[in-house]
Amino acid sequence: MENKRLKVYYIGQYDGLDMSETESALDKAGADLFLLDHVDDESELISKIIDADGLISVYTPITRTIFSHLKNCKAVLRTGVGFDVVDIEAATEFGVAVINVPDMWTQEVANQALTLLLACNRKLLTVDSAVRIGDWNDKIPGSVGPLYGETVGIIGIGQIGSAFARRVAVLDLNIIGYDPYVSAEVWKQLNIQQVSLERLVSESDYVSINCPLNKETHHLIDESVLKKMKSTAYLINTARGAIVDENALIQALQKGHIAGAGLDAFEWEPPKPNNPLLKMSNVVLSAHVGHFSDASMERRPKRFGEEIARVLLGKTPINLVNTEVKNKLQLK
Repeated sequence: MENKRLKVYYIGQYDGLDMSETESALDKAGADLFLLDHVDDESELISKIIDADGLISVYTPITRTIFSHLKNCKAVLRTGVGFDVVDIEAATEFGVAVINVPDMWTQEVANQALTLLLACNRKLLTVDSAVRIGDWNDKIPGSVGPLYGETVGIIGIGQIGSAFARRVAVLDLNIIGYDPYVSAEVWKQLNIQQVSLERLVSESDYVSINCPLNKETHHLIDESVLKKMKSTAYLINTARGAIVDENALIQALQKGHIAGAGLDAFEWEPPKPNNPLLKMSNVVLSAHVGHFSDASMERRPKRFGEEIARVLLGKTPINLVNTEVKNKLQLK
């Protein structure tokens, strides 16, 4: 009798993505890949994935209700660094391994953070627009910091925060950081001074957000924090939009509490056409593309398949978010 093939569902945007390497990796675990568009209705989604042995989610929420209906599911992979769309507590309770891929585009996101910082500092959009309309001026308007000797504060000293720190170090910036979960050895290796969040935002000329979004960090940057920043400071966010209270940020920018912002993430994506951030000349925006490069996009499909396959074969994935399920699933 032929063994029953396992089923893995890829949920979300996959237009133009060659999934052959995903399929090949899953095939080694006796699993087939099924592609689904994002489904808003939870009941409809459950009906489509009820027999799933594994899930790959681009941005579709995988909730406690969904987990309670998936009797065979062993693994859920989030196709990025953040895993806030997955109910980790429920996954652990139901014995499902949650996987992310934070190392896939560490360099790209660190580069994006540096790009936004430099664009804000040099007021790149402003001077670019001026040249295009014939306003040739060899001076940058307003206050422009020198970078060297200034201070950058990094919130979150994980893989991306560490890569960003190494980049800004060569600009002769002073580097301070806030992360209650990083060992003393890491601070020493990166030559970053560990400080409180309050001290970081009050002393920094540039505040870069590089932490994950979770219950602890949701609206970590709120009105009270923004008011502690220098009026000449810039906020850089290449993490998740909801780490910042966007309404409070808009108010801070409109009232001149801070000088500007570089944002690759919004609290609501895409932003609504009437979002004031879209009209602000002191804000540099990008559409959550920090992870993007030809190389990072090319290596995604194989890795997604390999990580799910590891769990289905009883092995520990490279990045297991909820390590508590390792014994429950008897992963080696």
